Amino acid sequence: MNKIFISLLFLIFIAINNSNSQTFYFGNDLSYANMMEDCGAIFKEKGKPKDVYKIFADHGCNLIRVRVWYEPKWQNSLVQPAGVKNQYNDFEDAKETIKRAKETGMQVMLDIHFSDFWADPSKQLIPAKWVGVATNITVLQDSVYNYVKNMLLTLNNQGLMPEFVKIGNENNGGILRHTNLNSDYSVSGSVSSDWSRHAKLYNSAIKAVRDVSAGTIIKPKISLHVAGLNSLSWWYNNIISNGVTDFDIIGFSYYYAWHGGSITTLSNTIKSLKSAFPKYDVMVVETGYLWSLLNYDGLGNIISTPDPNYLPVCPEKQLEYMMDYTKAVKNAGGIVVIFWEPDWVSTPCRTPWGQGSSQ
Repeated sequence: MNKIFISLLFLIFIAINNSNSQTFYFGNDLSYANMMEDCGAIFKEKGKPKDVYKIFADHGCNLIRVRVWYEPKWQNSLVQPAGVKNQYNDFEDAKETIKRAKETGMQVMLDIHFSDFWADPSKQLIPAKWVGVATNITVLQDSVYNYVKNMLLTLNNQGLMPEFVKIGNENNGGILRHTNLNSDYSVSGSVSSDWSRHAKLYNSAIKAVRDVSAGTIIKPKISLHVAGLNSLSWWYNNIISNGVTDFDIIGFSYYYAWHGGSITTLSNTIKSLKSAFPKYDVMVVETGYLWSLLNYDGLGNIISTPDPNYLPVCPEKQLEYMMDYTKAVKNAGGIVVIFWEPDWVSTPCRTPWGQGSSQ
């Protein structure tokens, strides 16, 4: 399945950008874009082929999020059509995304998963090359520091320094925790849930960003990232009390389908965060919403539960929901909404879970 999304983006930008003069980022995660093109996807505007990055830039998008995995060798086992590379979302692919985004005038958030695989609340897979030092916190800290430092030095030297760096992805239970990627793509072998350990790893990554940016023109702002609304204050209080303070942005995901609540709940949560943590900006660094309950390919849809206030499920209600969502974030004092993977369309390519798109 894919979204009727790009045609709606311009309407969202116009309606919300005119509401007041506050700087606001209209973001999208386009981490799949390069792969989709290799898989045969043709992105169009008014029926004519057009560069996907240019489509977004021309319709108000001013921030692109791009994920980077350490060494995603698991992709080598996927049978893909001819002309499709073995790996995407590694550093080389991320550089291509950043280059294309910047060429169209958009800013970039580098989403460092610190993993060879997807990082989310249930999976924080330690890169295979680091598993041997997973319990040696001093060596692991050094690995984290040098990984981030070398990546940013390379990006800066190539004119690709991101404006934002996100340390981890949906780290509700911590960072760099699991040692094994199982055959069904679940993870196992939890190393530690100790918050002082997580804090040391966060601070190593943050120090690398600050050390590099001390000598660069672009000085990336640093975001952390948790999924859901219910434990946000608890999580950020916990990480701050363990000594992680030198970041700029309280980041979180909020999807109605997985987190419940409402747009009003979202607005109130942002206001509460702004009050409790006044030194930090607040961003919704990941969200999405459905436009159909039908499945258009062999891969099931991951978002299938609509907000009951936005029925029936259809493109018009998707637009209404996304506009109301973004307005609520902006009016509550948030500075970013990033929609996840509107570029992930149906193609012959495969993911670990099947062929096509689950968006």
